[in-house]
Amino acid sequence: MRVLLTASLVLMFAAANADNHTDTLKRVLETGEFRIGFVPDAPPLSFRDSEGNPVGYSIDLCRRIASTIRDELGLEKINIVYTPLDSMEQRLSAIEKGEVDIECGATTVTLSRRERVDFTLMTFITGSAVLTRKASPIGDFDDLAGAKIAVLSGTTTEDVMRRVIEANDFDVKLRLISSHDEGMELLNSRKVAGYASDRAMLIGQVFRNADAQNQYAMTRTAFSFEPYAMMIPRGDTEFRLMADRALASLFRSARIRRIYQDWFGRYGEPLSPIVEAMYQFQAVGE
Repeated sequence: MRVLLTASLVLMFAAANADNHTDTLKRVLETGEFRIGFVPDAPPLSFRDSEGNPVGYSIDLCRRIASTIRDELGLEKINIVYTPLDSMEQRLSAIEKGEVDIECGATTVTLSRRERVDFTLMTFITGSAVLTRKASPIGDFDDLAGAKIAVLSGTTTEDVMRRVIEANDFDVKLRLISSHDEGMELLNSRKVAGYASDRAMLIGQVFRNADAQNQYAMTRTAFSFEPYAMMIPRGDTEFRLMADRALASLFRSARIRRIYQDWFGRYGEPLSPIVEAMYQFQAVGE
């Protein structure tokens, strides 16, 4: 009986969203598939493990969303299909075109992106920083002058770096790259003085190296405020509600702190007051 009632509700949701061509829950009910887009090289949020499986903090949150959808739709099981997405444009386009249902990586919420996609509740908060070699560190803003810095093309960090350079009239050359692995390769081969990205991303990249603490340093000050969330199709309000319900339930429980510990605490990154506050403020009741 529950499956029949749920199916009727989903069909009603789909009709309400018909003008926007978004009916994620209806498609999941019909196919039993939930399609997750993920970034393959953004540890500890989203990456492939040694066996090639998608893992990470964001992946764990999206699996929780998948479990909630399975239960709410009355499905016996749900098949999660993973699609790797590298560049920011690929990730936005995959959501717009309906190639994936949700993007589970490390995406900053911005108004310009909200012109193309919707976002769930926030999932993490970090800030931009620059990673350098300890032998020639960049400690703060003033030390950027004259340096060549690698940064992912099309990201909020690129925008931040351009604003910092312009505001301070620095002679800084940006080397635009297409992946985190490329940024680390350029840094390690000394082709750039620093690699700029979100602090959360840099932590993950650094601690893939067993001798990280002796090799790398990070700027003392964050250059920006970066709130992360999951990208979903625009206008699909019922899917967004179900995803937010899953996240809010998680934020109300102790499990979110265990997930944080699994993916950040083991890298030596304690739970910051701002992330703790984000969990508490978004633990929305039913």
